Amino acid sequence: MNNIVYRSLVLCCLLLSLSTHLQAARYAGGVPINIDQNVTFNFSIASQGNRTATVWYSNNMAIAIEGATASTYDRATMEKVVALMAASKASFEEFTGIRNLSLNGSYKGLPTIQIPRDNNGAGGLAAHGVFGLSVGKGLFDPFHDRVKAGDISIDQVWLYEMNRNFYKTGSNGWNAWIDWACDGNNSNYGYWTVGFNNAAAFWIVDDLGVGLYYFGSRYDKFRADHKSELNKYLDNTSYNFDNVWGTSKLPWRNGTINTLMSAVLLEWYDALGGKPFIQRLYQQLDNNPRLSNRFDHQTARDNWYRAVSRASRQDQRDYFEKTLRWSISSAAKSTIQKELGNGGGGEDDSGIIVQAEDAKLYGVFTLGSDSAASSGQYIHSEYTGSYYDKNIEANRAEITFTASQAGLYTLKGTTYAPNSQADSFYIKVNDGTLQVWDINNTSYYEEMNVNYRNEADQVDLDISAGKHTVTVYVREDGARLDRIRLVRIGEGNGGADDPIGGTTPDDGKPSTITLEAESATLTGLFIKGSDSKASAGGYIYSTDANKYYEGTAKNANRAEFSFNATGAGSYQLKGTAYAIDGGADSFWIQVNGGDTYLWDTHDQPVYLEMDVNNRGVADQIEVDLSQGQNTITVYVREDGARLDQLRLIPLEGDNGGDNGEPPLPEPEINLINNGDFESAKISPWVAAYTGTASVTSSAYSGNYALISKNRTEWFHGPKQNVLSAVQVGKTYQLSAMVRMVSGSSSKIEARLLTQDSSGHTWHKLGQVTGSTTWQQINAEFTVQATGSLNNADLYLFGPHAGSEFIVDDVALIER
Repeated sequence: MNNIVYRSLVLCCLLLSLSTHLQAARYAGGVPINIDQNVTFNFSIASQGNRTATVWYSNNMAIAIEGATASTYDRATMEKVVALMAASKASFEEFTGIRNLSLNGSYKGLPTIQIPRDNNGAGGLAAHGVFGLSVGKGLFDPFHDRVKAGDISIDQVWLYEMNRNFYKTGSNGWNAWIDWACDGNNSNYGYWTVGFNNAAAFWIVDDLGVGLYYFGSRYDKFRADHKSELNKYLDNTSYNFDNVWGTSKLPWRNGTINTLMSAVLLEWYDALGGKPFIQRLYQQLDNNPRLSNRFDHQTARDNWYRAVSRASRQDQRDYFEKTLRWSISSAAKSTIQKELGNGGGGEDDSGIIVQAEDAKLYGVFTLGSDSAASSGQYIHSEYTGSYYDKNIEANRAEITFTASQAGLYTLKGTTYAPNSQADSFYIKVNDGTLQVWDINNTSYYEEMNVNYRNEADQVDLDISAGKHTVTVYVREDGARLDRIRLVRIGEGNGGADDPIGGTTPDDGKPSTITLEAESATLTGLFIKGSDSKASAGGYIYSTDANKYYEGTAKNANRAEFSFNATGAGSYQLKGTAYAIDGGADSFWIQVNGGDTYLWDTHDQPVYLEMDVNNRGVADQIEVDLSQGQNTITVYVREDGARLDQLRLIPLEGDNGGDNGEPPLPEPEINLINNGDFESAKISPWVAAYTGTASVTSSAYSGNYALISKNRTEWFHGPKQNVLSAVQVGKTYQLSAMVRMVSGSSSKIEARLLTQDSSGHTWHKLGQVTGSTTWQQINAEFTVQATGSLNNADLYLFGPHAGSEFIVDDVALIER
């Protein structure tokens, strides 16, 4: 793309950016505050020590000012100032994806802005990786007076320092991937930190919907000055990486290359997608090979090319090589070509696309506007922190579409999660089973495969030509749906069968069958119940009256499952159950009218999957199914026992349902070392990042488990290196028992971090909602890599910072 075309694109996108700036603003005015006078406060950031101060604070932000009293500043103005600082912090959290930073000086546990009389003569001070900044009264007072006069504009210095809080440094900091030394001298360094510090001022005030103030200059001039510096470089074709970007001073003035870094970040922000692009860019900075040393200019250039291409979802080869005149390696270009292709990696428009705003909305579902969304709109329910697991039919969106061609389609959705408490929906296709759909926890619009929690990471639908309906239900309010897309991937079976519940096309090959209990036909005492912890949010049970039913008395109280088996054969029968106490932990169960088994479930008040057994006869039931229609009947034995789900898993071999003996299964080998912690040691597990790990006697089974403590970030937790255990292209089953020590969390999850020829990549394996009851993380995954697999680490983390969780019985089995 030549410079003229690129700059025209920048102008168009700039107008769009300014339009967005006017339409949606995070800052909404002042908030109620408290004022505490004569406080002894440690102004630690500016190394001023304990001073007498007054603190103005809301429920999520504080400002401590040395020597002030409650009457020094106008209360209504301070309400706006405190709210503006809180909104700035929230905006940085959304852009960077970094939340729950440790606090560098705080008041009553609140993030606190420190305002000493003298800030050591400096404009501002801050630290990396913790929240806290300091600006002297000489800068604060004019800021206050502007706001009091109705000029809601934030000083660039505030945002410059706050960005430092949200910039990762250290051994795992972003500088290990993108910074470089200049002029062949270690003391001359190009810090992209500084580039982000300046550039962030533009996108944060855009997000806030307020003005920018820079020592007498305003937003437009500050922006124009940056553009002018970049244009001086772009317009002189003799300039390139080596004679400009690789030097500590600009050739046309005594300024550092940090100015160019800020300017090109602003250019990308304008031209490549605004806020969603910047959010993706932050996530891609360390998804690359590390620099071998500070003078590894080639890898640094390649990493920027890869990160910007991935974040923009387009191959930016021409921009980097022709516009910026940076030399990019053939290996980096090959990687991006494979990932994104010639057409770039932008949002695909193939298949059947239905905009969410075209849905028929009921209940709390409403329409929202956002220029970053496809077609500028999305649907959601207003975020209030509410959660829906009862009467969900009242709050739904019915999305209808017409398929011109029958076949097998993959279901995709473009979503947005404002926070980790708003990242799921319920979903149902036609008259299929209601499922939980966990959306990506990203506060930008991103397409993903629709999944069914604990059942399928990718949903493939076999549908007929004609009209169909996808119904989406509110589960966690605030979650946004932008659009639904269906991509045809094969012939299917003409829509004759629904792939859920074991009714995929009848090809004669047995496949796993999943039956949600609430889909059964219920007779007698059996009724449906709702529980967010149950699969798909529902279960069946009979009201607890401390009774049990034997012999023919059981027949009147039954749940009948009618389902289709894709192939004849022997199946292992599993069930997910919940026992309110030891007197409500059994059912009767029968398959295809055969023998009736007495199934003793576990006796814990938690939903756990187990092998269905037959008391005194068999610890594990194997049943024979015919291809086509089959029936399972579950009868009440002890009332109060809950049934959540049944699963039938095909065993090796196929006896056609004639009761022949299946071959013995191969013994399963756990590839995790010390997965049960019965060695009373954690080795070879280690505590990732800065948390700690040790053994505990609070085990799920046996005598010991692992406890993760001193966690200052959500991603702190134990890890184990599994490079020697896994191979590229092979499939593995992971399971782990986890629980919180106290309280609850939005999730406890497992991830695999791989390093290959293209860099580091996180692979999400599975998660559960964290509680003090034991739950099992289950995931099946295939190891993938570009080129050779250089490293692989299995991590467990997820609960909020400061909380503790326990892990036991970790197993990794090759499938």
